[in-house]
Amino acid sequence: MPIDAVINLEKAAGYPHVTSALAELQGTTLSHDERRSNSPKTGDVNYDIIALSQRFAMLMSKYQQSIEDGIITVNEAKRLLKETSLLQQVLIDMKLHLEDENG
Repeated sequence: MPIDAVINLEKAAGYPHVTSALAELQGTTLSHDERRSNSPKTGDVNYDIIALSQRFAMLMSKYQQSIEDGIITVNEAKRLLKETSLLQQVLIDMKLHLEDENG
């Protein structure tokens, strides 16, 4: 598969599936931060609430997909763990923003 096709596929999917699979075959771990740190952030609680809602929806969506067959595979558990970590990061950001406002 041409590399530009892989790039387009991963961009459309919103996650580097092929790159992650290649890394896993080589015994390497990737860290994919979906927070998009270069996106505009207002740093207020309203933004944090929206981000929290979106992350929780993603977690629930992946959970629902994982339990459809009644079994959560190792890869599904890894995806759920990744979503849980991203949700945790949103909560940490929210806590920091609230502390700044009340500082």
